[in-house]
Amino acid sequence: MPKLTIDGIEVEVEHGLNLIQAAARIGIEVPHFCYHPSLSIVAQCRQCLVEVEGVPKVMPACNTFVRDRLVVKTDTERAVKARRAALEFILINHPLDCPICQKGGECPLQLTAFTHGPGYSRFDGPEEKKVRQKYYLSDRIVYDPNRCIMCTRCVRFTDEVTKTGELGFNDRGFRKRIVIFPDKKLDNDLAGNVIDLCPVGALLDKDELHEERVWYWEFTDSICSLCSNGCNITVGVDPRRGKISRIRPRINQDVNEFWICDRGRYGFRDIQEQKRLKEPIRKANDSYEFITWEDAANLFYLKLSEVEKNGSDPIAIIASPTLTNEELFLIEKLSRIIGTENIASNIGEQIEEKKFGLISSDPYPNSQGVREFLKIDNSEKIINSIRNIIDGKITHLFVIGEDIFNFVNDDEKQNFKKALSNLSFLAVQDYKLSETIKYADLILPGTSPYEKEGTYTNDMGRVQRLHQSIEPPGIAKQDWEIICLIGQKFQNESFSFDQPNEIMEELSLSINSFNKLNYDKIGILGINKVSE
Repeated sequence: MPKLTIDGIEVEVEHGLNLIQAAARIGIEVPHFCYHPSLSIVAQCRQCLVEVEGVPKVMPACNTFVRDRLVVKTDTERAVKARRAALEFILINHPLDCPICQKGGECPLQLTAFTHGPGYSRFDGPEEKKVRQKYYLSDRIVYDPNRCIMCTRCVRFTDEVTKTGELGFNDRGFRKRIVIFPDKKLDNDLAGNVIDLCPVGALLDKDELHEERVWYWEFTDSICSLCSNGCNITVGVDPRRGKISRIRPRINQDVNEFWICDRGRYGFRDIQEQKRLKEPIRKANDSYEFITWEDAANLFYLKLSEVEKNGSDPIAIIASPTLTNEELFLIEKLSRIIGTENIASNIGEQIEEKKFGLISSDPYPNSQGVREFLKIDNSEKIINSIRNIIDGKITHLFVIGEDIFNFVNDDEKQNFKKALSNLSFLAVQDYKLSETIKYADLILPGTSPYEKEGTYTNDMGRVQRLHQSIEPPGIAKQDWEIICLIGQKFQNESFSFDQPNEIMEELSLSINSFNKLNYDKIGILGINKVSE
């Protein structure tokens, strides 16, 4: 591997790195705008200029690659002066509207101007800056050409990553701007990533315009729950409103690199707009009443304790593949304790190559967990459970996170509704209203994936942490907490968990592929399971 010296520090790095990457290895930041590690190098912003020994002029660090015995200086007077001149040129027509810019507080140009900029402008006032009209690139993305510094990251993204080629640029000088090619729309499944790529406030999310400032937000690293790929994300929450404000991709080269799809980016809004369940509810005659969690757990225990099997198995559990590994483990344990083998779940299949390498045809985050803990390989069991309910073979049903009407044919729905009404006991645990809940005797308010802790196993066998980003509404509980509360009524010592990491510790002793796995080992980027 080549050895080189950067600002007097000797470093040994692998072949193929440029000077920006090599400097970062020893904690030296080389400012840049147009460079991105997943895009081609164009070296046009001239913000990463450095001195290289033996070269008579300053060189762009993004387009200068490491070699043995190279001597690089990033902090010489000539390099600093060249970067300041480049930055002053960039700011000639850039509006000084940071106080109203959506990117304010996390803008690379703003931060670079403070750290590396000249601190003055040779232009007397804003009246000398050229002003152009904003316009939409899509129904979600606004383009402000006044702020654009022509780094062309967005253009290269659509050319090289999505290969859809919607974006280009026209005109010259200050008139130059990003445009959409005729007869095309910026509507590919990764289009929202151009907002993240933009190093200034030129590409904006329409829904975030004039929202709260980012320094008031709280950020949580978590996992996307909208397909089996398990993209790494950062969830931004506005604590003043108590709502999620945005989702952004988090870098994980083994899972999603730098990107997320638009469904993962905007899907949280669908969940927040659902009619949420906030308190346990019991059906009493033809009306409903709110009850305490203790009363809900006692009712569940009472109803299932009175079941007489008489050689049959009248109790069934239907669980969702959106539940975490810890919750699925508890459900399997609960099924054994109450003595039923009628446990079913829906799972998805990765039946085709992932679109753009990260959009899976399996829409569920934990189909792999269902296979592992519930030993279910297809959706036949849930269809069989529906048939047994219609035939009257099931009398007591516990549904967790699923609307089972999604699996009932239209011509059978009337019979199924009647069968649900005739059940001796139906308990439904979910975070939102569903068709199934209308027939429930006991409603247990759970949580969405943004409101719980735990782990998912993606379709590559990688176990990743799901972190709670926001508190659930009302007195709703995380699903693992509800299952523990119920399970303690049947066998207290088997469900005495205070945190999901305690469940993982027991789980790792029971499941070979999770052997010796814990939250510390999983870390922030996840870990592949051991081979069985």
